[in-house]
Amino acid sequence: MRKLSLYFVAVVLLLCAQAPSSAGQAPAQGPPPPPQPSPTAPLYQAKGEKYRIYNFPGTGESIPYRLFVPSRWTPGTKLPMLVTLRAGNTVDGPYRAGNDLVKLAEQRGYLVVTPMGYRGLSQPYYGSPYPIVRPKAPSVPAAGWTPQENERSEQDVIYVIDLVAKEYNVDTGRIFIHGQNPSGSGALHLAAKYPEKFAGLIVSSGPVPPGTYPWDRIKGKMGFLVIHGDQDTSNPIEASQKMAEEAKAAGVETQYAVVPGGVHLEAFLTYASQFYDFMDKHKK
Repeated sequence: MRKLSLYFVAVVLLLCAQAPSSAGQAPAQGPPPPPQPSPTAPLYQAKGEKYRIYNFPGTGESIPYRLFVPSRWTPGTKLPMLVTLRAGNTVDGPYRAGNDLVKLAEQRGYLVVTPMGYRGLSQPYYGSPYPIVRPKAPSVPAAGWTPQENERSEQDVIYVIDLVAKEYNVDTGRIFIHGQNPSGSGALHLAAKYPEKFAGLIVSSGPVPPGTYPWDRIKGKMGFLVIHGDQDTSNPIEASQKMAEEAKAAGVETQYAVVPGGVHLEAFLTYASQFYDFMDKHKK
């Protein structure tokens, strides 16, 4: 019995000797810290419509975003913010049709920001797994993106939201997110993953297939506005209506609107004033 006990002691000592020691090893590195506003930056707290950049943590790449700050803003003023995700290859996409979003933002006191989504590639999904319903077959989320690019496109949105919110003392109880077409899928994804960030979600011509979205993630946490132009031939209007009905049946506060004469790319812009009506009613 004594020999058996000594045997087990010897085995334990041998295993301890073979185990890698943490002494002298570099500590495990966590994620890089998020970007912070720089009071020495040339456009720090500038007002009006600007193109801004920041360095993406961990890569040092300069990533652009487009920002509008109304003239009424002061450092002591807490204003709401609309995050309108880009569609297409540029941050200029949501600012067509005479910049109605910006004109109304000036009148109604909102900041408006459009992140790039890390890369200027087409069909940004911002990490979303949800396809868009199309007339023939559903879209393929993040087609043409690498998994790393897709992950960073999501992180870029969060970085920009937090960066602008800090620099401009944004009312964090009144941040809203909007997406059009694949960016609508991205907005849905971000709302479900970060429900604490948003008081409202707006999706234009971005229906996802029935039974695929976790409505419980946003139920009771934000309002939901679904819009679709009745002249939109890119994505079926019936799918947007079904998505709104499904959300409402799941207990999500939902508003559905058809834009008369609205075409695919500009229906949400001609509906801009109702965007602000919807946002004015919601707060965390």
